[in-house]
Amino acid sequence: MNVIFRIIRIVSVHKWLLISTYLVTIGATVSYLALPRLFGETIDLIAETYQAGTLSDRAVFWAGILIVAIGTARGILSFAQNYLAEHLSQTLAYEMRNRFYDQVQHLSFAFHDRQHTGNLMSRAITDIDAMRMFVNTGMVRTPYFLALFIIVPVLLIRLDWQLALLSMSFMPVVVLIAVVLRLRLRNIWLAIQEKMADLSTVLQENLSGAKVVKAFAADEHEENKFATNNDEVADYLVKAAQIAGLNGASMVFAYMLAISLILWYGGSRVIDGYLTPGELAQFMFYLQILALPVRSAGMVVSNLARTISAGERLFEIL
Repeated sequence: MNVIFRIIRIVSVHKWLLISTYLVTIGATVSYLALPRLFGETIDLIAETYQAGTLSDRAVFWAGILIVAIGTARGILSFAQNYLAEHLSQTLAYEMRNRFYDQVQHLSFAFHDRQHTGNLMSRAITDIDAMRMFVNTGMVRTPYFLALFIIVPVLLIRLDWQLALLSMSFMPVVVLIAVVLRLRLRNIWLAIQEKMADLSTVLQENLSGAKVVKAFAADEHEENKFATNNDEVADYLVKAAQIAGLNGASMVFAYMLAISLILWYGGSRVIDGYLTPGELAQFMFYLQILALPVRSAGMVVSNLARTISAGERLFEIL
């Protein structure tokens, strides 16, 4: 975790950019959570006034205007969140590339004798990009996901605690599966980064020594060497994709199961008068929002694992 704290300290230098990013993230979260309630209350308003025979187009119109206004605000704040998060992450990448290059320029002849050029290039490009992704996903989106993960269950319990417990019963299992699967990715991503460095080394040496290869008719040998390294990278990437696919499939299955249970049990609660149709609609919307941080739990863990392995390789040079 020292790697993560070190990255956070580097990013924290840009405190105003970081504060602005968090402020728009808070605004995006609030507007996002307000929409389901507005939808539900609008549904109940239409149902009640229709049954009373006093349905007013004006009331429905203004309810729709309010929904559009908050939805527009949500879109603008979401755009600002993405833009500022990317700006922050690209700032980190820019500074880390400069620091890495300056450091390499001042290291000894003995260091450069031990290190392959392709390996250094991999650290300067692939590993720094992994750290950039952590700033965007880990530092900005993780607090956003945590806020949704905490606030949405509270809102569901306030609507109907029995239905809330039923709908959230799948969450611990899904999160556990996501974390276990994604932790397996740490070693895989570390191996991928090492193999990519080897592949870059082979490619760099072959291209820079193309005349020597031609002179000694070593084309076939170099092709086989590159193909071997390329196959290893591809195999590891396929393994990573398999784990990510298994994680995604389990998330979709759990979410569909939860939706089915809510429609079955929540429908009976509406019929018995414990819930209104609008409140059941709120439940559906909020559960969809809750699916976002649950699905993203594995992605966050995977990004964290990849960042740690990349940071260890990069800070080894710095």
